[in-house]
Amino acid sequence: MKESLVKTLLFDFFDGKTTSIQRKLIEEWLSDPSNQETYYRYLDEWESAHPQFSPDQDKAMRNFQTIVTGQNPDKLSVSAGNTSAGYFGINTWLRLAAAASVVLVSFLLFRKQIMYKSLQSVMGKTVSYQLSEGTRVVLNSNSTLLVPRFGFGNSTREVFLDGEAEFKVTHTDHNDRFIVKMDDGYEIEVLGTEFVAFSRERGKRVFLKQGKVKLKLPEGKQLYMKPGNLFVSDRNGTFKVSEPKDSRPYVAWKEQTFYFDNTLLSDVAVQIREQFDVEVRIPDTLLASRRIAGIYKAHQADDLLQILSELMQIEITQKEDYIELSTPKLP
Repeated sequence: MKESLVKTLLFDFFDGKTTSIQRKLIEEWLSDPSNQETYYRYLDEWESAHPQFSPDQDKAMRNFQTIVTGQNPDKLSVSAGNTSAGYFGINTWLRLAAAASVVLVSFLLFRKQIMYKSLQSVMGKTVSYQLSEGTRVVLNSNSTLLVPRFGFGNSTREVFLDGEAEFKVTHTDHNDRFIVKMDDGYEIEVLGTEFVAFSRERGKRVFLKQGKVKLKLPEGKQLYMKPGNLFVSDRNGTFKVSEPKDSRPYVAWKEQTFYFDNTLLSDVAVQIREQFDVEVRIPDTLLASRRIAGIYKAHQADDLLQILSELMQIEITQKEDYIELSTPKLP
């Protein structure tokens, strides 16, 4: 569809003016992930022109489920003395219930997309955001933060992190909690503090710079951290807390810098994939186990690969969809 037609159709959808055929068309159009950003861009534009209130989501959901499941039959009574009216009423109710069920299922499936908007960083770059209540967030490359689309609720400020970010949390007059949720059941709860959080496939990491935080771990465990503490957990859930003397390894990314301290080359390859979305493979196990130290600035993957090539005398080969590191063969 043309961009102008898409905008018109979506604005009619947000206004509740679309037909069932048009809604089906939108559903099929949204099945392509590349169209979802356009959808939310126009949703933000429509919302700016149509100010929304912040609803009590839990209460609304309870009321809606009560209607759908028929738990309030008093409002649906049908007179036994009027067969035709009763028949019409029952069929009308069934159609409404079926339609409501479809809406409910759609809402549950896309609830996070509807209720939260996505803040993202550009590949290879960091980006700064200020949230509605004043908290400042710096996202590392290849990272995403979900924040409430309609503003924070009462007493709790909740966001979802995938990647790495530094948070400078603003203290509120009502001591509202600030919660950073990560996958695998990890959660950071703070009042007013400064910390760096890391949540990727290989594990979780939290470095506390100022203030206090409470970590909620899988299986209900809780852990309290003080300034200077470093929490590290691997993908299996094994964790430890330490007090590193040097904080640079955990904040160097803000300056687009890599800090290596006797780091395995295999771990360097993982960091390149996380930072630049570039797959690096090292077939030679001996080469993968070599180590590197130093501080290196890199705005893109090629910058760091060139440093590795010159410093460690390794060969860089571009394959079809990945980069291979190898030891040069002797003549």
